Amino acid sequence: MAASILSGALPKSEVGEKAKKDLIVRSEEEYEAHAVYLAKNLEYNGHRPKGRLAELRKTLYENRWRSGLFNTRRWVRDLEEACWLAWGRWERGEGGDIWLE
Repeated sequence: MAASILSGALPKSEVGEKAKKDLIVRSEEEYEAHAVYLAKNLEYNGHRPKGRLAELRKTLYENRWRSGLFNTRRWVRDLEEACWLAWGRWERGEGGDIWLE
């Protein structure tokens, strides 16, 4: 689930693909190793962070408004559409999942 959310938050570019490789892991051991690596290589020059973790933070920060995860208007529209579809199905005695495009 976290990998899916993170993938949605990152840019669809080489930078995003590289970030995925740095942040999405397959085991607790890998997670710990990556976290330790990122934390140990983070340095501050005054209030300015340097290192891979700082780069990842900047990438996420700069992409947040282009990401569907932060598109509240679309999210609300999709939720409303799903509610109307579910209501219509309920009225017709139908069931099943609702998939939006």
